[in-house]
Amino acid sequence: MPIDRHLISTKQLERSWTEQEIFAACERIRTGNAVSERLKGQSLYCLFYEPSFLTRTSFERAIGLMGGTAYHTEDASQFFPVQTPNFIDNIIGMLASLHIDLVVLRSSEEGAMDRAAEVDAVPIINGGNQADHPTQALADVYTLHRELDGVDGAEIAVVGRLEHRNVSALLTGLTMFSDVSVTLVPLSGQADPDVVEYCQKRGLRLTTETDVEVVRSADAIYLNAPRTIAHAQLLRSRGYMTVRIDAEFMSMLKPGCVILDPMQRSGDFPIEVQDDRLAFYRQAENALFVRMALLSHILGR
Repeated sequence: MPIDRHLISTKQLERSWTEQEIFAACERIRTGNAVSERLKGQSLYCLFYEPSFLTRTSFERAIGLMGGTAYHTEDASQFFPVQTPNFIDNIIGMLASLHIDLVVLRSSEEGAMDRAAEVDAVPIINGGNQADHPTQALADVYTLHRELDGVDGAEIAVVGRLEHRNVSALLTGLTMFSDVSVTLVPLSGQADPDVVEYCQKRGLRLTTETDVEVVRSADAIYLNAPRTIAHAQLLRSRGYMTVRIDAEFMSMLKPGCVILDPMQRSGDFPIEVQDDRLAFYRQAENALFVRMALLSHILGR
């Protein structure tokens, strides 16, 4: 369905709306058309109960580039009763009373996202909860769309931490397209079984492999890091598979294969080569454009 007010789940996305509204707006933004001052006088509040760098910064930059103003809490659990989600309605109501125009909420508290949207005092965008991250899904499929000249028929390998919202959101987002196959290569955990079942019912082909060399046939590789550097070190110490992005790794890929990573580098996947197929920075820029397009769609109408 069209996203006219709240975006709290990747399952809300439909292909026609995603391509005709968001992707098309991203292309206009990319050329600098009709974005300056579009949201002048509008305000955004990043209500984040968990730390964030890329998501929060890109939302704040997105509204700033369109003339609006951003406010945030980096760790709202220090200020608000996040342990009792029943109070999220009060928090959203307070922000609405302060004439905040849109709230980007990050919280893994069960039910918090739905309750915030049910208040309906201001538009709510899910900035990442335990199981989903819809704007990251939009950014990732838009990046695949641009890098591969379309997502239909793509073969994608997801490597790393699979029990994570980025992976769940990506898999769900890929169900909008046809004839897509995904190979899961776990460094830790497994993909959410409910997400896997949902995606398979919608025609996404999913397989799991333990040999990283399966990436040879991929059109795109999606890296998703372990939880922390310490987590990565623990996995290495226990003999779990280690992936180094070096000349040898790049040489076994198809010439047009691109590598995505939704997070900033933290020592998890050592990057030891410069190669145009590493799409990390283009992916981050695409996330900015996607969030600009979404804010413009919700607030600029």
